[in-house]
Amino acid sequence: MRHSDRAALSCLNRSKTMRPAMVLTDLDGTFLNSDRSICAANLATLHALGSQGVVRVAATGRSLHSARMVIGCDLPFDYLIFSTGAGICHYSDSRIIHQRALAKSDIHAVAGFFSDYQLDFSIHQPIPETHRFHWYASPNPTSDLLARLEFWAEFATQGNFLEIEEASQLLAITLDAREIIEQLQQRFAHLSIIRTTSPIDNRHTWIEVFPPGSSKGTAAEWLCNSLNIERKRTMSIGNDFNDLAMLEWTESSFVVANAPPELVEQFILAPANDEQGFAAAARKWLESLQP
Repeated sequence: MRHSDRAALSCLNRSKTMRPAMVLTDLDGTFLNSDRSICAANLATLHALGSQGVVRVAATGRSLHSARMVIGCDLPFDYLIFSTGAGICHYSDSRIIHQRALAKSDIHAVAGFFSDYQLDFSIHQPIPETHRFHWYASPNPTSDLLARLEFWAEFATQGNFLEIEEASQLLAITLDAREIIEQLQQRFAHLSIIRTTSPIDNRHTWIEVFPPGSSKGTAAEWLCNSLNIERKRTMSIGNDFNDLAMLEWTESSFVVANAPPELVEQFILAPANDEQGFAAAARKWLESLQP
């Protein structure tokens, strides 16, 4: 065992009994290495947290299907927040315990907005089938959309958005998101509008529109309330803007060094995802947590 792994276990095992607490971590760019592998220190930290009775939550923007593709069902997490908080399930068996859906009128109105702006966008089926989507291309489709369609061809269908009656989210692709997001927020203030960096090319911005109240932060709050865990006994770590609501809600909030500068300025800095950032943050948090 490497020194960093021993340090994680030594710190985490310092107390045998603890009041309920929760740790939430983003996956891509945070808990996972850049090649989507899992370092030994992060895995050892998850096991040690579990031995202390700390509830361990993976919180991702990925759909349930996509999350299972990269992390399977065997990691020592207790819960999975997926689709940026639109759904929550038990980690081991994917049993859904909380979900949200968009109203038909909102689906059509937001799709019409994206169409007017001539954006590439997709409309995703209700939970748990959110990896399946209808897509709509602008006159000049982005490379990001084309890459998505190639990778997810099995689950992608082109169609008329006015025929869609149920959905979990809409996703638009752009290089200049600021004005579009401002207009969206003015027109659809009741919906959850979340910005995230495209994991496909790290260049385009995805503008994701979710049902009212959907975010990693509200999902964390719902789960803590369900489990009678106090907010002051929560910690989260992330790397991108779709983690913002979660980072703002938890008592102790970290970002890895590879996060955008705007986030690094707001939250506690941890090492980069490729440098065991999750393990380091969990050690620091536990040192200050009262049993």
